[in-house]
Amino acid sequence: MKSEAPTPTPTAKIDDINAVSFTQLDDCRGAFDTSKSSDEISRLNRRILRKTDLHILPLITIAYLMNYLDRVGLGNAKTLNNDIDGATMVEQLSLTNNRYNIIVCLFYIPYVLFEFPSNILMKRFTPSVHLGRIITLWAIVTICTSAVNSYGGMIAVRMALGVAEAGFFPGCIYYMSFWYSPSERATRMAIFASFTSLAGAFSGLIATGCSYLHNVANLAGWQWLFVITGIPAFIIGVLIYFFLPNYPETASFFTTEERAFALYRLGNDTPKMSDSSFDKDAFVQVLKSIDFWVFSASYFILAMSLNAFSYFGPTIISDLGFEGTEAQLLTVPPNLFALLVIILNSYASDKLKHRPGFILLGIAVIFVGYLVLAVERESLTGRMAAVYLIACTNAAVMPFLAYRLETVKFRNATATGLASSGTIAISNCSGIAAPFLFPSDDSPFYSKGLYTLVAMLAACALVIVALWWKFGGRVNDRLDGIDDKGGKKSVDV
Repeated sequence: MKSEAPTPTPTAKIDDINAVSFTQLDDCRGAFDTSKSSDEISRLNRRILRKTDLHILPLITIAYLMNYLDRVGLGNAKTLNNDIDGATMVEQLSLTNNRYNIIVCLFYIPYVLFEFPSNILMKRFTPSVHLGRIITLWAIVTICTSAVNSYGGMIAVRMALGVAEAGFFPGCIYYMSFWYSPSERATRMAIFASFTSLAGAFSGLIATGCSYLHNVANLAGWQWLFVITGIPAFIIGVLIYFFLPNYPETASFFTTEERAFALYRLGNDTPKMSDSSFDKDAFVQVLKSIDFWVFSASYFILAMSLNAFSYFGPTIISDLGFEGTEAQLLTVPPNLFALLVIILNSYASDKLKHRPGFILLGIAVIFVGYLVLAVERESLTGRMAAVYLIACTNAAVMPFLAYRLETVKFRNATATGLASSGTIAISNCSGIAAPFLFPSDDSPFYSKGLYTLVAMLAACALVIVALWWKFGGRVNDRLDGIDDKGGKKSVDV
């Protein structure tokens, strides 16, 4: 089991003890040598970032890979073995007409309801316990999906999965705000979110492999898909419960000086372990803020695009005339392309300390993709190229989420937690609406759904411009005497 540093003492100094937690900025100043040169502080900052990245990112990114494999697995299961009569999930569970769309929709009802308060619960129970519990539960439900043999059973298991998964994504975004300064978050969020693209690529490969397991042990290929994606998720959930560090204040991998500086560099404007699990005043103020609802509406639109591709990307590719193994393999390249675009766009946003312009750039890419799919009906090359573009939705989402956290008015754990989980919960209502943008009787061109997304993305771009005008575009680390690289500075960024 992971070990963490002991409870903090208010006046601790480096010479007093070997390991200590710090909860106030003044305590941190006293625990490291503030007379260090800028180069020394910069090296200390890089060392802290390197340690933080190595201990946090591998676990949560692999967990998100498992999460998204489960999410897109339903889309792959729908078309798996469609070159064999009676072998698909659609045929075996009688998912005719809009039944598949209803299954996708019903997942999001409990998912949204349980997601809204999730970050408050994470602060109450600690990140390792909260996230570990979520992952192990969804893994068990995913494995149980392989036993479903009816439409009603699939509805029940998908709603159970919505309860189990609720809180994972906003929890991870919230968790990173305890460890990283504003100008470091978009890149880390992009690395985290890029695993959705990796999951999209892997899911095609895994689905291809599962197609060859059809009728092995009396299980269909789609049933094997849920078993194979569920088992690794369970293992990751157990690892996170035992090994994920909770907060910088208690991180055992830091020296005392590193732990002190890790908090000092974040300043008083980031959430802390010592913050109350629930601050009623901050909770009410966030909900009363018009900014909360504007950001939520914008993210709702971006999530519509993301869900449309996640659940219907394989279907769109299949409707281009590809079947069986070929259709599954063709989902891989667009996701690998998206992985590169997501990381580059978010890295540039962090590097240049600017958000809205890069959000708009990401929106422009997916806008063009959906517009080409809506307009172009003849060129297979053109439509396939458009699939590559719509796979890049997270290139806009990650700078957007970083921008949301940077514009929260009340910088404590409750406000930051609600701003992330509340915004994401509302955006996930898109999962209820998105399935009905692509009804089966609108195949293979899905004109109504595609033009709807084009219009919504255009509206979202206008809202981002308005937010740019109100908040400005630059990242504000708001540190007292420390710049984003750890060096000394005389003015706020």
